Amino acid sequence: MIISLENWGRAFLKNRSIIEVVGLVSVIGSLVFVGVEIKQNTAAVRGATQQAVSSQVSEMYRIVSENERMASLVNQALRGDSKKDLTDSDYISFWNFQMMGLRRIENIYLQYKNGLLTEDAFSRIGMGIYRTKLVREVWEERRGDFEKDFVVFFENLRDNE
Repeated sequence: MIISLENWGRAFLKNRSIIEVVGLVSVIGSLVFVGVEIKQNTAAVRGATQQAVSSQVSEMYRIVSENERMASLVNQALRGDSKKDLTDSDYISFWNFQMMGLRRIENIYLQYKNGLLTEDAFSRIGMGIYRTKLVREVWEERRGDFEKDFVVFFENLRDNE
């Protein structure tokens, strides 16, 4: 059977259209699949980030609850004591503990900036301790260790909550 060039051309164009439609549907299906996977992955990353933040808070609570000295230092801060009211070693211990807290807030801020946490993450920080005289003294000594954007953000959060 001999097929004319004209008939062969029509048959090819007809089949080509079907192949293009199948290809287009496959590409769209693949894009939908990738979109769903990205959404699920983003949710998983956000969940892991929130869990890490919770673990940081829990660690700080554990330290205070298990360490009588640290509990006493936190109490002194909440009473309004300042650096001059502490021994050098007590101040160093309190300073290190508060740096943990400040780095935790910085971590929340960075995760927020990267879109992994929402703004409501800041409402769970518990800013009371950061407003005390003693923690403000720690902050003034160490604020230069943080990026400028975070310094502005933190001070606004601390002073305007």
